[in-house]
Amino acid sequence: MVATRLIFGLLERRERTLAKTNAPMRLDEDMQWSAIVPVKGHTEAKSRLEADPKGREALSRAFLADVLSALAGSEPISQVIVVTDDADLARLNSRDVRITLLVSQGLNEDIQQGLDLVGHGPAIVLTSDLPCLTTPALNDVLALARKYPLSFISDTQGLGTTMLLAHDATTCTPSYGIRSHARHVQAGFQELKSLDPRTRESLTRARRDVDTAIDLWDATRIGVGTATTALLAPNLIK
Repeated sequence: MVATRLIFGLLERRERTLAKTNAPMRLDEDMQWSAIVPVKGHTEAKSRLEADPKGREALSRAFLADVLSALAGSEPISQVIVVTDDADLARLNSRDVRITLLVSQGLNEDIQQGLDLVGHGPAIVLTSDLPCLTTPALNDVLALARKYPLSFISDTQGLGTTMLLAHDATTCTPSYGIRSHARHVQAGFQELKSLDPRTRESLTRARRDVDTAIDLWDATRIGVGTATTALLAPNLIK
């Protein structure tokens, strides 16, 4: 059973963030994290993928399903907050899934609304286009993040960001957009890396977001989740 709850000047930012995180903070292995997943409306999602509009919508739904599956299997994840203006996602509403639709103000602003619901607890922000993400890979990311009050996962290109992690959600200021990697470093986030081969494989999965057909090819090379695998049957996505 999916045990998730779905609720839907850089220098100044850096000073505010660092001021809040001066005192070292260490999490034990039983600490519970809230996950925030921003989701674009289906008419805007995956507009750079070389597929017809219906195909792009289906892909974005499959990517989201695989991300939610990875989150659902992770014991350290206590709740999932999906930030979206997509009314179609209300179909996910059930005893175990609660959907709250928000009016989108922009990606960073939408994420901030999700972070505000967490309060001072640990939070992880992750994009919804990570079809390679698995529960073990996610757990490896959370284990690495215990060392740093603020941390992030770079995308495969090394220019963007797929995940932000904060021991205290009130200290997390998202700066997604062009060259977000550099902006998050400047804001005091530590990039998560590892020399361990198994953990590096997990980070490869966590970094592989999908925006283009080439990205999708690489994701299938790495290995995608069951929802994306089922969708990518021969002749379904052209």
